Parts: sequence; structure tokens; C-alpha cells
Amino acid sequence: MEQATNRPAKICFALLVHNKLSVVLDLLDNIRCYCPNSSVVLYNGGDDSKLCNNLGYPVCPSSRKLNYGVTAIYMLETMRWLEKIEYDYDYLINLDSDALFVREGYENFIMEQMKNKEYMGVNTKSAQKDSFIANQVREEYELWKSIFGKYSLYESFNVGQVFSRRLVRRFLKSSRYDDLKSKLKKTRAFGIDEVAYVTMTERFGYKLNAYPKSVGNSIRYRPYFPLDETLGQLHRNKACYLLHPVPRDMGDETRAFVRSAIKQQIQYNADAQQSFLDNFIGDVPFFIRRKKSTGKTVEWLSASLDKGMSYWRSIQSSDKKHLYGPYTFGSDKVEAFTAIETHYGNIELIYRTKNKLIHYWRDNESGEWFNSPAFADGVIGTPVMIESSHGNFEVLAPLKKGGLGHWWRNNHHSDLRWTGPVAFGSGSYNEVILVENNSNQLTAIVKTDDGYRYFVRDDGHSWDWLGPYI
Repeated sequence: MEQATNRPAKICFALLVHNKLSVVLDLLDNIRCYCPNSSVVLYNGGDDSKLCNNLGYPVCPSSRKLNYGVTAIYMLETMRWLEKIEYDYDYLINLDSDALFVREGYENFIMEQMKNKEYMGVNTKSAQKDSFIANQVREEYELWKSIFGKYSLYESFNVGQVFSRRLVRRFLKSSRYDDLKSKLKKTRAFGIDEVAYVTMTERFGYKLNAYPKSVGNSIRYRPYFPLDETLGQLHRNKACYLLHPVPRDMGDETRAFVRSAIKQQIQYNADAQQSFLDNFIGDVPFFIRRKKSTGKTVEWLSASLDKGMSYWRSIQSSDKKHLYGPYTFGSDKVEAFTAIETHYGNIELIYRTKNKLIHYWRDNESGEWFNSPAFADGVIGTPVMIESSHGNFEVLAPLKKGGLGHWWRNNHHSDLRWTGPVAFGSGSYNEVILVENNSNQLTAIVKTDDGYRYFVRDDGHSWDWLGPYI
């Protein structure tokens, strides 16, 4: 492995994206939070040529629409482009937009595993006779025989494939490079990227390495990871770093959980804050990607060091971020808070001052902030808020006496009165995540000393909070 000895190794993630800008931005935020020392490059394989414009990340200039399942050419073109521009990296890792990191540690895992290695993939093995993908390649024997010959094929799941810089250069300098590129353009074999690169690596004479099962078990083709299985992975497997697949749907329960966890990570982790902010803007900073700008405009909230809150707006241009603010409001000492963007387009904010919860909202037209009297007492820790599919505002917060409290506001009622609390659970919690699961039931996730627990409200029936479950 070619690597400078006077600096840490550098990871570069290559992302093939097709559509759904909000999902692309979600993954970029995710990588920035959990892999803050890594870089990202993009390949736009979809219909919208402007999909990756002004995101602040390099985009492969040969990007073009690729057919579903036959996209392997993107990695070879990305390798060539990075070498041409002398991009600085030691390991190139393939990711797809339906992958998400779920905790810190993947960077250290790669550094440790890739010592004296050139390649690693998930479930790397010799392709058996019943391999669906390998059999498609075998059906194209005449196309591939000049490269693969009649010897065994190998396969490795595409997401998470790791190539050392040395191996990348071996691909690019190979006498078979032009032939490989031509065949990748001609092939119709679905999932060819799971055979072509690993088999070529073996033909070059390099050892093939598989992810340890503890890490690879959370990376698969199908089915999508539901929330309960995701929490089970996190609870039982400390080496669960990368999750695939997660639906490319911003309302999906697992994606919503991971996104909420990221926002809390940024609020309370100084390293994560430095990955998103060039300057200090206040305590426990919280960001919202505005839907009206398709996520490209980011608005930040933070607790002032003395009293009140600060509001900032960040806009990404082609070459840099522009941060505008602060706009201040409120007069309480804010100890913790959360915020959402509603379907009305307003920002709604819940903050805790001492043991009380206060609700603020920002008028999207005037930019003014308005508040209502305290609606909750006896709370600690960090509150969480969502707008449910019923149209209600739902708020959870840890209670001083133990357990969690649930408050809600019926936004269809004229008096907009807060109701609650409904108390449930008995543990001592500091942070909680609230999502609506794929069955439209409120689900509360708490992190304890030994892992994750979750509660589910029996919506439409008893309306009781059930759990905790592991």
C-alpha cells in the first residue's frame, strides 16, 4: 500500500447518485458527521444534469446517465479522473445513495483492516455455479474471455468495496485497461460491478479480502433495514458502522432515525460541529435543510452563551459557503432545544429553560419569532419534536422523576392548545429520538448504558405507549 508515513491515511468515498437531491444531501451530511476525516466525490448517473451542481463536492466530468444495474463504468472513470487531477487519497471506497453510516468508527476500521492490503469487499468469495450475477457474466463469455479467460470468477458486494491507491493505479496502467473500459460499456450483465473489479484484482495477483462478518452483516442487497432491525444491530453489534440498504425516502423510519441521531451528534460533539461549521455560532448548534430550497439552504439555530437563541442561514455556492446572521430572539437561558420545518414552511422550536419547555415559531414571511407560554414542567435533558402524519406537533422529553413525557398540539383545533404530559417508561434518560414508523405509529428511541431501547405508541387503538423493546 503506497502511503505517506508522516500523515494519517486518507479515505475518499465515490458516490454514484441518480436522483432525489434530498437523499443525496442526507448521505453527504451523514458522511460528514460520522466520517469527518474523509473526502467525497460524486458521479451523476441520472437524468438531471444539474443534480450535483453547487453542492460543494467534486463531480466527475464524464458523468452521464447510466442504466440501472449496469453502472460499473462509473468507478473506472472515477479512478481515471482522480488520477488525472492528482486527487489526494489512499483508499477509494464505493458507496451508493441508499447507504447510511449509523455510528462513528468506520474510518478507524478501514485504517486498521487495510494495513498491507490492497482490496476488501463485503462477502468476497469465489463465484459459485448458482451465482445470479456471475452467471450473467458467464453468458457473455465471448465478451469477457480476453480479460477473465476460462478461470474462476469472483464476486463481492458493490457497496463498501475498498481499493487502495496502488490497486487503482494498477487498473489504470494495465495493458487491459482499454479492453476493460470497452467491455464495461458494452456489457448488459446486471451487477457487473460485483464481479468485474474483484475478479480483475485477483487476476492482477492481489489477495482478496472480505469484511469481517461483524461489519459486513449490516451491508446487503435486500431487504431494506427496518427500524427495529437497525436498533437491534446497533444494540448487539458494536461493529455495525455502515447500513445498506435504507429506502431512498426521507419519510422512512430508519432514515428518519439516523438523521435525528446525526443532528443530536452535531449538537453535543465538538468534532462533528467542526465538520459542519467553520466558526463557533453558539452552544448546541442545530441545522435544518429547508425543503423550499430542495435542501441547499441550511438554517442553523444555537443557544446564546448568555440568554436567548441565535438564528443563522447558510447558503452553498459553487465554491464556498456563505453564513448570514446571527438574528437573535428570546430572553431565557436555553439549556437544550430541538426544531423542525413544518409543512407550512415555518420553523418551529422547542427549548428547555431550567425544567420548563417553551415553544417558538418563525414566521416565514416576516422572519419574526413568536412564542407561547411554557407548556411543560418537570423536564430534563433534550426535548425532541416532530410533525406527525395526523398534522399534530408531537414532543417528547425526559422527566426529572424518570421516564419520558409526551405532549402534543392539535393543529386542527382553533385554540392550538398543548396537551399532556402522558408519562411512560421508568428509566433515567437524557436524550430521546422520536420518529413515526412506517405504520404511522409514534416511536421513541432512547440510548441507555447497554444500548438502545424503543417504545411504540399503540396509535388508533389504546393509544398507550408500549415497551421498552430491544
